[in-house]
Amino acid sequence: MSDGRIGTYLWKASLAVILVGIGAGGFFWLSQSPVLAVDDIVVEGNHYTSTEEIMEKAGPLLRDQSLVRPQFDTVRAALGELPFIENVEFERDFPNTVIVRIREYRPLVCLQGAGGKNFVLSSEGRVLSELNGACPVLPVLSTKEPCLAQAGRMSECEDALVGARFLGNIPASFNYEFSEVSVADGDIRAKTNSGVGVHFGSLDDYGLKFEVLRQMLARSVAAGVQVTIDVSVPERPVTKEETPPAAVTTSTAAIEETAPAATEPVPEAGQDTGLPATGQTDTAAPGTGGQDAGTGNTELTDNGTQGANGGLLVTAPE
Repeated sequence: MSDGRIGTYLWKASLAVILVGIGAGGFFWLSQSPVLAVDDIVVEGNHYTSTEEIMEKAGPLLRDQSLVRPQFDTVRAALGELPFIENVEFERDFPNTVIVRIREYRPLVCLQGAGGKNFVLSSEGRVLSELNGACPVLPVLSTKEPCLAQAGRMSECEDALVGARFLGNIPASFNYEFSEVSVADGDIRAKTNSGVGVHFGSLDDYGLKFEVLRQMLARSVAAGVQVTIDVSVPERPVTKEETPPAAVTTSTAAIEETAPAATEPVPEAGQDTGLPATGQTDTAAPGTGGQDAGTGNTELTDNGTQGANGGLLVTAPE
């Protein structure tokens, strides 16, 4: 290699080293300089966590720090200790502002816990808060064994997690809301806001069960009857019509008017009265086209025809 080429190579290498040194020095100066120090912190996206709570955690970690090397990971971990906060993102707004964007867990259900305490849970089963009084306007979740809970942590009660998953994944096409949910060893029972009882069973076949339930609820609402719907076996759903209790009267005239004649014997237990059975609703197995001969029943078949008793008809999805 000629002396000229060697000189050119050395000159370029020296220039590169000088430029790197200048850049590193400039970066260090900027990271220490008050010119780019954080002076303003803007909090966005919080609904359930107050800005004051967030600033109490984030302020000391961000303020007066350089925008070049802020402690974002440390701040994110500190804010994650607040029960409602799910995730935190940051944005630099030079020269002196940091924007803190908050994403929070959504309150989903009120858990009736141990010791008479109530807790708000997210759809993931995270305990968001402990309530001093009654449950707010949220579905109420009860479990076979009362659960212990602590705000800011995931619930360790399996039945509570099952109930949260049940409510947190309801299909968008399901246009009904639940007021109560109870879970016992994974078996789910619920009640809609309109008072219809539901036996859902386990979380297995979740989507199919909700589709069957949606059809059956639509028909019961259209018929104006109060029912309990069992979709624990979605291929064979069952309904039972709820009979409202008869009005009680103390009127002597009413008692005399409605009292049976003395000549009419009261049938003994187990005696056949000759009357058709009432109240129970069942569903024929797919493809059988079976029909309940009782009165006042709701029959569910899979062939799109209405039972002879005039009850409700639901077509189970294939």
